[in-house]
Amino acid sequence: MNILYDRTKRTFFHSEETITTFGFAKNSFLLSTKDTNQSYLFDVSTGKNSKAIPLIGIVSSKEGRSKYKGNFELFRSIQQDVEKSGGICFVFSPQDVFADTIWGIVYNQTLHKWVRCLFPVPNVIYNRVPSRNAEQNQSYEKLLAFIKKHNISFFNPHFFNKWEIYELLSKNAELKSYLPRTELVTDEDSLTRFLSTHKKIYVKPSLSSQGKGIRLIDKDPNGGIVCRSVKKIERFASLSRLQQTYQEWFSGGQWIMQEAVPCKSLHDHRFDFRILVLHTGEDFRLIGIGVRMSQRQEVTTHVPAGGKVISLKEAADAEIKKEISKIVQACGVELAKSFGYVGEFSIDLAPREQGGLVLFEINSKPMSFDEVEIETKRRIQLVRTFLTLSSQNMEG
Repeated sequence: MNILYDRTKRTFFHSEETITTFGFAKNSFLLSTKDTNQSYLFDVSTGKNSKAIPLIGIVSSKEGRSKYKGNFELFRSIQQDVEKSGGICFVFSPQDVFADTIWGIVYNQTLHKWVRCLFPVPNVIYNRVPSRNAEQNQSYEKLLAFIKKHNISFFNPHFFNKWEIYELLSKNAELKSYLPRTELVTDEDSLTRFLSTHKKIYVKPSLSSQGKGIRLIDKDPNGGIVCRSVKKIERFASLSRLQQTYQEWFSGGQWIMQEAVPCKSLHDHRFDFRILVLHTGEDFRLIGIGVRMSQRQEVTTHVPAGGKVISLKEAADAEIKKEISKIVQACGVELAKSFGYVGEFSIDLAPREQGGLVLFEINSKPMSFDEVEIETKRRIQLVRTFLTLSSQNMEG
């Protein structure tokens, strides 16, 4: 079916002669038109029995009035898959919401470029706002009010706070055993006490991802302190010297400390599992398991920090995969209880040296995986979930 956007009237139409009106978006419809002079054309693959076209919004952020930010390779791929499945997908920012409409951009295959259109209320909004700061302003609050007013399925409500996630998971008897000892950094004494107890610890910002700001701390044989980051190794004569250098750890309760659990290694390097989980509209599904191994440093295994992608076959047997599947379901249930609809998240796990697994953290809005097959499965499931949610939420 050809969907037309009339740039003058700022309205979507369809060009099917046998149909007068056609359902569109959450509570809107398309009228028939033959006027294509001032229109953008979109080819949507609808089935014979299709009665409506779902509208999927991807919310990101933008600089200034027109420069959008985000993973546009992913956005464009999702849009193409949505169109092949009978829907329309667009990208917008919180600033683009006006009354009961949203300005946004959509890729036009005919013109080979992104074009600006005015959209009605979408059935589903996929949250890909790329930073926490962008989720903490007036425009984002306005978007949340818009979502609540129209009862829109909101895919991923916000970024996760590491301390909140630890508190949440530690209340679950099944998950508690997988968690490393973790506490908030409150003052110098709390850090001194925690390091004395666990000997080797991580200090992490509660509101960060991708290994940013993380430090690995332990004592050397002479009583000095070694502090490792992704980029450097620092040595301090005493813990008090370290604390003087990193005063930001002790203000505002925004940092956590976590015991450095001894984990298995491969080829003398630590490795861990990155697990991608999506909701199907009905339940949680494990989409893929990536394995990352450290190389240049042993603080994190993140590829941007020098980590290496290795095969799952090298690192996990059937029993580990079975245990990971069990953890995935338990985490999904707990997240949904506390945060509402969580459509997508990733888990960082590693095998303990003494057996079993340790769960380091859970992240919302996972980055792209380096494994092509995982990203392909992710995109396919995302679109399926969007359409499932849309069918559940097609009318006001």
